[in-house]
Amino acid sequence: MTTLRVTAETSLAPAQVLDAAHDFSDRRADVFPAVELARMEIHSEAGTSADVTEGTGIGPFGANWERCDYDWSRPGMVTATVTDSNVYAFPGSSWELKATPRGTGSEVEMTWIREFNKSPRGLAFGLAYRTIGRRAFRKYVRDVLENLEKVESPPPPS
Repeated sequence: MTTLRVTAETSLAPAQVLDAAHDFSDRRADVFPAVELARMEIHSEAGTSADVTEGTGIGPFGANWERCDYDWSRPGMVTATVTDSNVYAFPGSSWELKATPRGTGSEVEMTWIREFNKSPRGLAFGLAYRTIGRRAFRKYVRDVLENLEKVESPPPPS
């Protein structure tokens, strides 16, 4: 099992960050680069939980996808526990996002806990995750927060 943890700061309030982590509307793809709307299916959503499949194309390699049970019942965090995937092993894989007040914005911590399938796809992505994952996920977190800041910004005056 490999765990990657990345922290970053944003000018957005914690509630804005946490709300985006469990917003399964069409704007999800505008915020999270690894989500393609054509590969997203909401199986159920009620109260503070959801069962959602999300995926992204990987060039000529097809798509990677994961089905997760999302939970945002605990203050300050959203967790997603993998229940099915063509890459990640389950049980054993999940991710979480925490947002805490920091100055006028937030400190955001994203943690990925990953165990990989024993399939060729899982083994290949497991190797990539362990070798370049930290760098890739730092960039991913920055991209998510920049995207969210753009989506949350008020439109310029006309």
